[in-house]
Amino acid sequence: MVEESGFKNNYLFTLVKFILFLIIFCFLAEMTKEFWKEIRSKENFDIAVFVLSLVSCFGFYAFIADLNGVYKGIQNFFFRSSFFTLVFPSLLILLGLGFFLLPKVLQFTYNRDIFVFIGGFVLVMHLVFIARETKGHNFSAVINYLFIFGILYLLNLIIFSIYLKISYSMGIGKLILEGAKQGAILIQTIFTQALR
Repeated sequence: MVEESGFKNNYLFTLVKFILFLIIFCFLAEMTKEFWKEIRSKENFDIAVFVLSLVSCFGFYAFIADLNGVYKGIQNFFFRSSFFTLVFPSLLILLGLGFFLLPKVLQFTYNRDIFVFIGGFVLVMHLVFIARETKGHNFSAVINYLFIFGILYLLNLIIFSIYLKISYSMGIGKLILEGAKQGAILIQTIFTQALR
């Protein structure tokens, strides 16, 4: 009797997380769309270099070497808490600080394409790390994985936008507000269509 009650509670909790994931997914999709719109509007931003950085990282993982063990060691070096290792991409933060401070201190300029390429590569490394650390093997664990990954993806997209702000005038507030607004509209549209 107690096991059956626990199973029902677990099932109900999983269902709630799935619904929350669907809501988060609407914001995730719209914020990603807003992010792409923002970077495409930047005059000197080379989209091809950014896409190449994303594809290169996946290709590196698939065909050359799995960097997850090394990246996990780097994350654990900077953060003792597993929560912080998932939320904050330490390499991206260090690169951002380096690209922000070193040119001012040492009076030199850097190539923006290299800046974008390295940032995109490290962002994908962190997302792969998150995916592997949170993946599950049963239905409940998969729903939990989707829920957590959705939230962490949004946070890392905002962190990456802050990184890009070093070289490009990214409208981070606009990105968040427009993404949230469009996400709410998408949820309302889906809800309205479902009730018809």
